[in-house]
This record gives sequence, structure tokens and C-alpha cells, in this order.
Amino acid sequence: MEFMTVCKEYLGWCPNTPAIRTAPAVLIVPPENIHSAQPGDGRPAGSPGRIRSGVSIAAGSLMAMFHDRRLLWFTALAGLVMLFLIIAEGWNVTSNDPVPLSYTFIPIGDGYIIFYPLLNIIAMGFKESSLIFDMLLFLIEVLCLFCFTVLLACLVIYQTGKRTYQPPAIRKAIAGVSTYFRPLSAFSVSLALIGTFLYAIISQSQFFGKIMSGISMAVFNLPYAYYLQGEPIYMALFYSFKIMFINILLFLVALYVVPVIVLEKKGLVPALAGSVSLMKKTWRELLGCAIIYGAIALGVAAVALVIGQSPYLLNHDFDFFINMSRGQPLMMAVCFLFLTGCWVMMAAGFTAAGIAITDLYSCGTETNIGSKLETDCAIAAEPVS
Repeated sequence: MEFMTVCKEYLGWCPNTPAIRTAPAVLIVPPENIHSAQPGDGRPAGSPGRIRSGVSIAAGSLMAMFHDRRLLWFTALAGLVMLFLIIAEGWNVTSNDPVPLSYTFIPIGDGYIIFYPLLNIIAMGFKESSLIFDMLLFLIEVLCLFCFTVLLACLVIYQTGKRTYQPPAIRKAIAGVSTYFRPLSAFSVSLALIGTFLYAIISQSQFFGKIMSGISMAVFNLPYAYYLQGEPIYMALFYSFKIMFINILLFLVALYVVPVIVLEKKGLVPALAGSVSLMKKTWRELLGCAIIYGAIALGVAAVALVIGQSPYLLNHDFDFFINMSRGQPLMMAVCFLFLTGCWVMMAAGFTAAGIAITDLYSCGTETNIGSKLETDCAIAAEPVS
């Protein structure tokens, strides 16, 4: 005890002090995270995987229509809108009086504007160039494109709601789109204005007119033209091909704008800017989708080419088409069945494209690391039963 007292007094050591226990130090180094390529980061690594994700998304959108039969409602409604466009454009082309009885001439500087009320057209000219604007076609385009954008918005709402615990019904998705009528209407009018001007340029320009006529004559000039030339149904199909081609291009623009309007609740101008940003982020996935849809389109074009060029394949045996007992009924059946198949495929393609763009939007707006992005893309590509 005396020794302990001395140590405590002179050395400052206290036996009751807790002992200092040491443990071997372990240096824990977290493993290096290898992130896959993010959307729009420009890295080549991971690009093939993202393109494969786009292929999976496109394939999954096609399979989804077989697993979810409620999507057939969107396909049927899109088909009715396209049928209305063909009938309305055919009526517009064949019902106009070719002789204008009255017109209004308005000079504007070096140009002019002529309004023909009976023809529902406006002729605009500047120096040696002129352009005819079809007002009735513009109204038809506004109605059809508005229906397409509303259907696409309903499809986006429906597909997004399927990932929640309470998926919305079709009627609830349609009711929910009423909130976005104003930006969708402005967007539809803008697209219709662009589409009508493009139709006028293609129809009245020799350069673009020759290109479009060459495509339609070489691929889609089906043999019924030999015995239906000048008939209203042929005129309707021939002229609606141009406006349908233009509307497909306009629909590709709408694919990226409508989801931004609906899911981010933005106006038209901010939605246009947001769609450009979204396209930059998901262009690789979009390329993968284009591979699938492009292959289908090329297959349809190849079938159309075989049917359209069948007179040459049959050594110019035009009697096969002119003969009432053999050629006409057979080729009419082949041609109109092919056109019906194209109509059904375009309507189904509308639904598939809406499903795919909803999945691309979910991929493009992901803010986590790239592996999470690719996982979500892969899950989105899987069909929902």
C-alpha cells in the first residue's frame, strides 16, 4: 500500500483509471464504383448496352399489347382517326369545284394573297414564287392531330399509372388528360400549320414533288391503279399517302413533347425545350427502338414493292390485271388486304410507340447512377401481364 501511495503521489498513476485498450487498426477502403455510361455523357463505354436496352424497350412495347388487352382501345381509336383522315382528305380532294367563281386579292408589298372562298384555299405569292394553303386540310389536320396528341397523352398517363399500386382505368386516364387540353391544343395547331405547309411544298414543288411521286409510284402505286385511275377511292388513297407520311414525321416530334407536357405539367414552350433535353439523354435508346421499328417498316415496304412492281415481275403481262374474270378481283383483294394490314399496323404502331416513349421518359429522367438507369430501362422493357 505504501508503494502504491508513492507511485500515485510522485508518478501521477492511479490504479483505478480505466486501462487504455488498443485494437489493431483495420483500414477499410470501399471498392471502386464503376459506373456505366449515363444518358448524354458522351462516353463510348456502355453504349452498346444502352442500344440493346432500346431494342428491349421496343420489343417489350410490342409484346405489351398482347399481354394487356386494354391497350387495344388505344389502337382502335388511333385506327379510327387515321380512317377519318383518309376519308376526309379524299373528300377534300374530290369535292372541290375546279373553277373558282370569286376571289379576294390582297396586295402586300412585293407579294400578294388571294383568297378563294368557294375552294377554301389561300394563294400566297412573292415575286416569282407562289404557294397554295388549303384551309380545309388545315382544319382536318388540327382535328386529327389533336385526337392523336390526346390519345398519346392518355396512353402515357395509363402506362405511368400501371407502375403504381392502383393502376388507372382507361376512362380515368381519358378524364385525367382534360387538364392538359390547352397546351395540347396549341401543340396540335402548331403541328397542323407545319403539316399543311409541308403538304403544300411537297405537292407544288417540282423537286420535292418528284421525290414523293417517285416513292409513291415505285413502292405504293399498287396495281389497282390500272383500273381505278381517276376514281374517288384511288384519289383519296393517293393524296392521303402524302399527308399520312407528313403526319408520321409530325408524330415523331409529338412523341417527345407530349410526355413532358403530361408528366412534368409544363406549357408548350417549356415542353419543347424539355423534349430536346430528353432526346439528348436517350438518343442511344432511341436508336435501339429505331432498329426494331425500322425493320418492320422496311419489311412492309418490301411487300409493297413486290405488289406494286408485280407487272414487271410477270413480264409486263398487263392482261393479268385488265381481265375482269381473273386479274381485277384477285389483285383488288390483294391490294386492299395489304392496305388494311398497313392501316392496322400503323394503328398498332401508334400504341407501341406510346408505350416505348413512356419507358424512354422514365429512363431519361433517372437521376441516379447509370446501373440504376439501365436496370429501370430493363424493367420497363419487360411486358406487364
